[in-house]
Amino acid sequence: MQLIFKLILFCLCVQVTFCNTATYKAAIAYGNLKNGIQDFVALIREASKQHADVVLLASEVSDLETCLETACVPDNYDELVRDASYMAKKYELYIAMHLYEKMRCESGEELIRSNLVFDRKGAVVSNYRKPLKNIALCNATSPKMASFTTDFGVNFVILMNEDIVLQDLTSFKSMNFIVTGGSTADIMYLRGNHLISSWAYTSNANVISDSGIFAGKAGLKSGLVIELNKIGQEKSERLSLNPVDLRDLPTEDMSQHIIRPLDLEASIQGYREVVCHGKFCCEFYLKTKEIDAKASDAHYGLSVFDGTRQMGSYYIGAQSCKVLVCAALNKRTCVPSLENNINVTFEKLSVRGNFTRHSVQFPVILTTDTSIQSHTLVFYTKSVEDIQTVAVELSDAKNMLKFGIFGRDFSKDFHEDFSINSNHTEIKSQVGSDFYEYIFNEDFIEFFDYLWIRIRVVIFILSIYILEMM
Repeated sequence: MQLIFKLILFCLCVQVTFCNTATYKAAIAYGNLKNGIQDFVALIREASKQHADVVLLASEVSDLETCLETACVPDNYDELVRDASYMAKKYELYIAMHLYEKMRCESGEELIRSNLVFDRKGAVVSNYRKPLKNIALCNATSPKMASFTTDFGVNFVILMNEDIVLQDLTSFKSMNFIVTGGSTADIMYLRGNHLISSWAYTSNANVISDSGIFAGKAGLKSGLVIELNKIGQEKSERLSLNPVDLRDLPTEDMSQHIIRPLDLEASIQGYREVVCHGKFCCEFYLKTKEIDAKASDAHYGLSVFDGTRQMGSYYIGAQSCKVLVCAALNKRTCVPSLENNINVTFEKLSVRGNFTRHSVQFPVILTTDTSIQSHTLVFYTKSVEDIQTVAVELSDAKNMLKFGIFGRDFSKDFHEDFSINSNHTEIKSQVGSDFYEYIFNEDFIEFFDYLWIRIRVVIFILSIYILEMM
């Protein structure tokens, strides 16, 4: 009896010690789940030796966006679940992973995406599921994001990569997130704007993701096992950034953006310009400090967008103000260059826009540098009535590829099956709005002016010809 009492007391002491610790340790193990858990065993073992509490198994992105059939998924779901549970129990840590599961029901067969989390005993403590296709046939998924609480007193919210853009996450009070799983299209869009790191920065939360571990305003952390504050809000003298590999930088469709060329020579004295896309306007201020002799090879553009962007099967409302570096800058086209990492130093970069109220904004910072001084970056928002003024400023900026603000206007979102699930009035309203925007678009007006000039010339020539004939 005395022995049992001592064991209970020991367990309680261990539990209290876990909860009283102000930090926890997280790790990411990279591999490919197609090869089974054995791809991750060595890293899981090493993470355990360094006393990791949570390990995310970050698998290579599936090619399912090009093959949405169940035949594209190997039949190893049960094996992976069994082995992951065994690893979690053996090494006494939490394991999170993203899996594809074949689901059979009366309506047929479909693919389910699952974010699974195992506790230290190998039990499943969280299962966030979504159908791979738009409409769930088997009705076995939950639209709500999952969460779980650990034995060290931290509550984690579980997300998939696309949730960062598709969902309004401002209502979550948690300061700890695990983000994994997504198609290539989703991840390329997120990486193209570094939105996961930006979201971690603005929310000042800990984000354990396929792209790395981000500690609030301290940015990206390096190393296998990272120690994190349970309440987030970590700060550092330098903000660590995702290193940008220009060869992997995705090309963003900017055919609908309004882009103005930036005169680098004028920016030496300080250059300010307002660029508008319809009624949405952004104010840019740039002052260069140092321009290399090769600066003539650089093409900078001031880009503004207000509308919808396609992301997988979703159309999302987006507003953006960005300074871009381009290989060649046509009037409204900017193609990223592999040769534009030249020595242009901006004494100050400032981007400001009046965004839709009840929307969410992210700072966008893409550079070939791995870090910046934290005090050089300022990001703030101010709401007045139905307008949300957002600004981002950066001083002493070098090797910038993309800088500005990306905003999400959730009121403009719709799905590919929008026409099936919406009433005709809403559709007509959307079409009417799109037609209005098209008619008053700067491209259309410019084309009309060009056409009218040509028609006037023809009318003038015809009138002279008719007068001579008379």
